[in-house]
Amino acid sequence: MSSSVIAGAEVLSMVDELGEALGRSVVIDDPAVRLICSSRHFGDEDKVRVRAMLDRDAGDEIGRFVLGQGAARWHGPHILEGSEELGLESRLCVPLYGSGMLIGLLMVIDADRSLTTAEIDHIDKASRDIATQMYADSLASDPRQLERRNALRDLVSGDAQARQSALIFFDESRDLPALDSIAVTVVAADRSEDSETPLDIALRISIDTVTRMRSKNARIYIADDRALLLQVTSRPMNRDDLERQAQQIKTELHRLLGDASDRAWIGIGTTTGGLSNTSVAKHRADVAIKAATRLATITGPIVFWDDLGVDAVLLDLPETSLVWTAVPQPLRALIAADASGKLVHTLRSFLDHGGSISRTATALHMHRTSLYYRLEQIRVASGMDLDSGSDRLLMHVGLHLLDIVERP
Repeated sequence: MSSSVIAGAEVLSMVDELGEALGRSVVIDDPAVRLICSSRHFGDEDKVRVRAMLDRDAGDEIGRFVLGQGAARWHGPHILEGSEELGLESRLCVPLYGSGMLIGLLMVIDADRSLTTAEIDHIDKASRDIATQMYADSLASDPRQLERRNALRDLVSGDAQARQSALIFFDESRDLPALDSIAVTVVAADRSEDSETPLDIALRISIDTVTRMRSKNARIYIADDRALLLQVTSRPMNRDDLERQAQQIKTELHRLLGDASDRAWIGIGTTTGGLSNTSVAKHRADVAIKAATRLATITGPIVFWDDLGVDAVLLDLPETSLVWTAVPQPLRALIAADASGKLVHTLRSFLDHGGSISRTATALHMHRTSLYYRLEQIRVASGMDLDSGSDRLLMHVGLHLLDIVERP
């Protein structure tokens, strides 16, 4: 993300001029609170400013502290409270927007709250001019960035013609290498008005923080309440690495969104065959997200499409098909006759163990005689013959549907 935020010579000059006019140092950070540029100092720097100047990054903890005060939601100047523990003095913070998108944060240290109303008005006006110039610099340095964003969107769309146009763009621009393995990670979350950080900013920062030092062949696309991370590699990405990456994204989301991140899910889909198959990986990731939201108690919030088995087929059905009446009538009859749920639990174990009496009895810690009795009760209540392969298949698929649909 930070690589798309540009501060050219004109912006640097404007920042210097503002600093000289105020007699205070002025800094511009990117939306993740990483340093872009700074004026000279006037003896007003604090520990955080010094660290940011030395390392070009004050650290994730500072970023979370700043964003946690709602800086990414502000429009116009606001006081950013300091923290003695973090070595952070109070600042005046002004968000910088370009084409409606947050592109940076302008900071002026004001530890003693001595900035006058006239000075704050001057900072506000200068910030708007700086934001306009930064956005222009960004477009000038990378005039195809909007085209690239649209191409990434089209690459994973369901429109074959749009996908073909995107493939032509990436082939000609060489923005992504022609490598064989594709991994798509989709992050979805519910918007929360309680969070101080807007969802789109939280998604972008979380993914960028995790991936920016790891893969130059990664691209991020944000739309509404979802983020897509596309990674292309010469050989399939290690599953453990993908899971670790997803866990880290979830952790970053929690730091930015707090408890609202409990309503966040991650789906991962992979494939081979190069960029032309990106939409396949994206579709698999979307199905995995669907599983995470409908089967949360079974799958957890991070789901690989490869792990879904028959559920991947069922979840690919239209939403209108995933209703209670889709559960086979014999299974619904069994549920109606099984107040305790013991018979359904027994049936599930029996089918999951391939109809083996010995393995099912061991799994349920039951005597075989008791298991035979329960299976007879299941037969009577459902009308299904569990010695029949087709009846077993119907009931097994029905149990998977039972986990997916909402009961009346």
